[in-house]
Amino acid sequence: MTGANKTPKDEYLNKFQKIIIAILAWIMAMVVLLAIVDLIYVLAMDLISPPIGRLDISELVSIFGSILLVLMGVELLETFKTYQLHNTINVQMVLLVALTAMSRKLIILELNENSNNVNLLGVAAIIIALAAGYYLVRKGRSEEEKPA
Repeated sequence: MTGANKTPKDEYLNKFQKIIIAILAWIMAMVVLLAIVDLIYVLAMDLISPPIGRLDISELVSIFGSILLVLMGVELLETFKTYQLHNTINVQMVLLVALTAMSRKLIILELNENSNNVNLLGVAAIIIALAAGYYLVRKGRSEEEKPA
């Protein structure tokens, strides 16, 4: 839509949309802050519980999962910021967040004799599909940027 064809209704909808995105960004920022506070608390409790200063494997896996959760929140905040500035969604960023989420799922997945191998294959297939999608989007963007 060109600037000359905008109606007052379109302008109100655009303002409303910007307000909603701003509210969502602030909510996401608060959630990321709470996730960081929770991560620090859990790490402190794990470090001061006997044996002091030692973390077992399950605690480390939980901490790594929490770190990846915070990183996903930061990436989503970047997506909100990009949408506010350019009014477009960065598909590459969304794929990275999804890839991080699935990697987190794989890291925190407890493997034991009773675990369902179909779930593991499903997670692997999703990771491969997301990685392929990310590669194709990135390759397409690099070809667009090449001089003619």
